[in-house]
Amino acid sequence: MQNSVQIQINELYQVLAHPLQETASQQGIQIKIAAHYVDFIRQNNIIRLAVKHFVYAHDIIKAFDYYFSAVEPENFHGFRLVDYSLPKYHEVPGYAFGPVYFPSLSEPMVTTVQYLDFANLKPGSNVLDLGAYSGLTSIMFKERVGRLGKVVAVDADEQNVGAIEKNFKMYKQHTGNDIDLLYAAVWSHCNGLSFSSEGNMGSSASEIVGNNRGNNLLVKSLTLDKIVEIAKLDHLDFIKCDVEGAEAVIFEQADFLISRKPRIIIEPHFVGGVETTEKCIRDLAKYGYQCKRLHQTGVDVPLLECHPPS
Repeated sequence: MQNSVQIQINELYQVLAHPLQETASQQGIQIKIAAHYVDFIRQNNIIRLAVKHFVYAHDIIKAFDYYFSAVEPENFHGFRLVDYSLPKYHEVPGYAFGPVYFPSLSEPMVTTVQYLDFANLKPGSNVLDLGAYSGLTSIMFKERVGRLGKVVAVDADEQNVGAIEKNFKMYKQHTGNDIDLLYAAVWSHCNGLSFSSEGNMGSSASEIVGNNRGNNLLVKSLTLDKIVEIAKLDHLDFIKCDVEGAEAVIFEQADFLISRKPRIIIEPHFVGGVETTEKCIRDLAKYGYQCKRLHQTGVDVPLLECHPPS
């Protein structure tokens, strides 16, 4: 019976004829494609990705363990399957408030722990979570700041916002705690902008990622100063910034940094083939910040720790 099932499964697949297959093979990974999803198979473990999100294939290959271990796998005909091909609930190791609804790829807790290690949050701290994705990091921040503190989650992808709402609702049922949510893109102006909404981690302004990765929609845009004003934050202690390239423009003019001096952690990206790290360092230096690169556990993408002036 097992052999018969395996034959039927194999008939669903075509082995991917793509230059990436050679890179995958070097990592012991085989890529097979079906009608609506792509499987990355290493030994008995499978990561499944929607065909429309194939742009993330290189990330999966380079950081297979990072994405596989982020959630509890399912049993799939003798394989262990992590299925990111559809929006769905996943059990996240180390997360205590029930399953987490992800639009696609997961937010690994190991990265959230790095955010928390740097943030130095205390009861009553205020936080901006820029690029909140599923809201998992926002919830973990809220756990640290408690009822006296405020967490403001910001995201502009309509599918991500739907996931955030689901996760915040479940979290409130468990704890009674509220987390603020702004459906907007953080940008250098408040005039609105075209946004590529793809229901995944890489959603960003269309001028950064192009027009062919998601649904290009006109969304509200807000500057950092405007977000602080809307949220009525009389003090701000920490900013997590994972905004897929927008970090290259949002710190050019952020006058609230002079008085509030939050710690900031940024995940840099490539814009026009150039990593945004040096641009962020220059922009924040105007406000007295000192920044240093930090290795991000499990992936090649660095983090940038930005220390405010004392």
